[in-house]
Amino acid sequence: MRTALAVLCTPDITAGDWAQLAALDPAEVLADLRANGPALSGLLGKRVGPTDWARVDAQLELAARACATAVTLWDASYPPRLKMLPFAPPLLFARGRVEALAAPMLAVVGTRAPSAAGTAFARRLAQAVTASGIGVASGLARGIDTAAHRGALAGGGGTVAVLGTGVDVAYPRENAALLETIADCGCVVSEQLCGTQATPHVFPRRNRIISGLSEAVVVVEGGPRSGALITARWALDQGREVGAVPGFPGDFRSAGPNRLLREGAFLVEDAVDVLNNVTALGAVAGAWSPGRGQERERVDADADHARVLAALSAGAGVDEVAAAVGLDAQRVQEILSRLEIDGYVVRDGGGRFVRTPR
Repeated sequence: MRTALAVLCTPDITAGDWAQLAALDPAEVLADLRANGPALSGLLGKRVGPTDWARVDAQLELAARACATAVTLWDASYPPRLKMLPFAPPLLFARGRVEALAAPMLAVVGTRAPSAAGTAFARRLAQAVTASGIGVASGLARGIDTAAHRGALAGGGGTVAVLGTGVDVAYPRENAALLETIADCGCVVSEQLCGTQATPHVFPRRNRIISGLSEAVVVVEGGPRSGALITARWALDQGREVGAVPGFPGDFRSAGPNRLLREGAFLVEDAVDVLNNVTALGAVAGAWSPGRGQERERVDADADHARVLAALSAGAGVDEVAAAVGLDAQRVQEILSRLEIDGYVVRDGGGRFVRTPR
């Protein structure tokens, strides 16, 4: 992480320079930057540096505080679909399961002000595809994005939230709890430095990561200038499939998807349409089935859930529950996040979990 941060915190090194830097040994790059970049200046044909080491150290501290890791173009864990693209982000901050970034994925995006029907459809679609073994990517915005993330979590699959802020910044604030749940069960990712607040110009470029991580993008609702259409344009530029949910012609929120359909997007009325039109995702769904081993895991998981619930009679933190039920803290955190999604528990102001009245 330090080498990538050092490059990002060095003046005059641009995103376009990373194609050359990625071929170098990161240890050698770091050593050269510590010497004010003589070798890199020669390689790139311009003066670079000096590196802002105080900023590097501050970022390392913020990342540690947020339990964030960094995935760089030097790393084998960098998402392969994203790495193939020109001007792929040189560094991604991630919270949660980094391996989820490489899983087969569908992006579900749309307006921040959806109809009730659009919200329900986005949730239902995401739940159905994740139940088939496919991940769902979106941008954590209010509206369709939020519905897609919640549907994916309800489907028991992974979801990836691609932020336009730092991974330690919840935007909008109302999605702070959802952000933490995704970090527990899926992955939260951003190319922005930790601590970065929301600024409008960042989000359109962020959308290229949503589409780049995915095999296809589905637009549920959105006006003619919706950010969801920007994601669709990125997807087309990246060679991804684009689907759209048809809507009533007189509804402003249907203008974007209907235009995409006129331009050749595939029609999406349910998850089957996605699986039939996106070969890579259809193959995943066709190969995925809960066999006996998975059924045994489900039974064991149900037993663990019951034990954790029983330990929450008066409210407790993760470590307290782990000690009470004899499971490791990470497993307990996963179970509590699932119980929170299903409405069995809530977090109080101090981060403790409390059972909800049933």
